[in-house]
Amino acid sequence: MEASLPSAPDKVWLVMVDIGRIATCVPGCEQVEEHEWLKRYSAVLKQKIGPFKLEVPAEIVVDEHEEPNFVRAHAVGKDKITKTTLTVRFDVKLSPAGATGSKLTVDADLQIAGRLASLGYSLIKKKAEENFAQFDQRLRAQLENI
Repeated sequence: MEASLPSAPDKVWLVMVDIGRIATCVPGCEQVEEHEWLKRYSAVLKQKIGPFKLEVPAEIVVDEHEEPNFVRAHAVGKDKITKTTLTVRFDVKLSPAGATGSKLTVDADLQIAGRLASLGYSLIKKKAEENFAQFDQRLRAQLENI
């Protein structure tokens, strides 16, 4: 997924590494805690996908980063009610675009096991695309405040 942003990569990076600010951009992301800056975090992801209402406590680990261009991380969590396990690995890349903008590229690999997996790829992909669109809007709002 890609988005063109109106701010330079160094300004976008400031929002990306401010866990409180970036968490407000992620739909359903709550109870975010920073355990070690740019290393380890925890959060609860709340989502409604099809007939399922998920509440997934997750551990997030930053595997590597290069300021202000790149973050590779992974997250693992399990919903207590549906027993659905989510594992996501993602790369976030920022690159200059035009004179003052950025291109944000997110490559993600989501693995789902449990009852949610029965919904099928197309419904889950649609929800992911909706969430990315909301993330993009919220990130733009945060960038206006820098």
